[in-house]
Amino acid sequence: MNNVHEIPPPAVTVVIPVYNLEEYIDACLDSVEAQTFPDFEAIVVNDGSTDGSEEKLLSHARRDPRIEVVTVSNRGVSLAREAGIARARGRYICFLDGDDLWMPDMLSRMVEAISENGGYDIVCCNHKRICATYESPVRERRRDDMQGLDFLEATLCHAISVTVWGKLYRRELFAQGLHYYPLRLGEDSLLNIEIGCRMPRVRFLDYVGYGYVQRAGSSNHRNFDIAYCRLFCEAVERELNRHGRVLGGRTEFYALLNKLRWYQVYIRKCSSRWAGGSEFAVHVYALADRYRSELRARYSRWSLLLLDMYRFHWLKPAVAMASTVMRWNTSLQRRLAR
Repeated sequence: MNNVHEIPPPAVTVVIPVYNLEEYIDACLDSVEAQTFPDFEAIVVNDGSTDGSEEKLLSHARRDPRIEVVTVSNRGVSLAREAGIARARGRYICFLDGDDLWMPDMLSRMVEAISENGGYDIVCCNHKRICATYESPVRERRRDDMQGLDFLEATLCHAISVTVWGKLYRRELFAQGLHYYPLRLGEDSLLNIEIGCRMPRVRFLDYVGYGYVQRAGSSNHRNFDIAYCRLFCEAVERELNRHGRVLGGRTEFYALLNKLRWYQVYIRKCSSRWAGGSEFAVHVYALADRYRSELRARYSRWSLLLLDMYRFHWLKPAVAMASTVMRWNTSLQRRLAR
């Protein structure tokens, strides 16, 4: 009898973390099984689910031998993904959240693209938001190919989607001692920041392959405060310092790009209390003033204007109103993009 390790490795390993998603996991795994590209393994990490998720996962695994279920104690999505990566045998790794979907030709398109033009380290595609009443495509703002530190900078500024899903990675990117931070928000950003410090060659496909299902319980819909903003930025700065030689003495500037982006997200949450006088905000403003000319090339005038207005407590109502208008405009654009 052949040893299981003699079985040729698949082209792609799909890592799917699952925690209490019994209402969504069938549709998710159905979309994986329906892929037109068959040479993959799907490692589904059951992160200590307490609902009926595990039973459904095992049912799919019995039906499709490409699906493997790994059950671990609940430690969060970052460590669940780490458990999946540790078992990966594919040349490439991609990620799918257990409440989301793939289009049938997602893997086929991504695998074909990563081998073109001499080969890439990462291929990214667009996604669509799937809401209860409508679906709308979301296309990357930057769609040109990247190399060197371009991917890192775009991730720090959120000029591209910072998620790990919707991307196909060369497996070697995960084999050099990545650090995993079990944070409640921003785990994807941190992972892409680490990978970005390895100066990957990145390809963008103007193709909508990923279905991002909107649900009320998702962690991305939870508010965060200025303390968490600071906590996350400290983790990013530690990572950047770890790769200081690669960044060529620009660690402070790259750290500022991240701080500025997260602080802007905080500012745009109208229900958040004013934090313009906090230690974190004062630090961000001082650095922003120092690098003002470089920031103008990376952030819109409107974003920098909101930042400057928020220095003053008495202007918070105006900032809140402007932020609300911006959210309405974004929502309208999404609906018109259907």
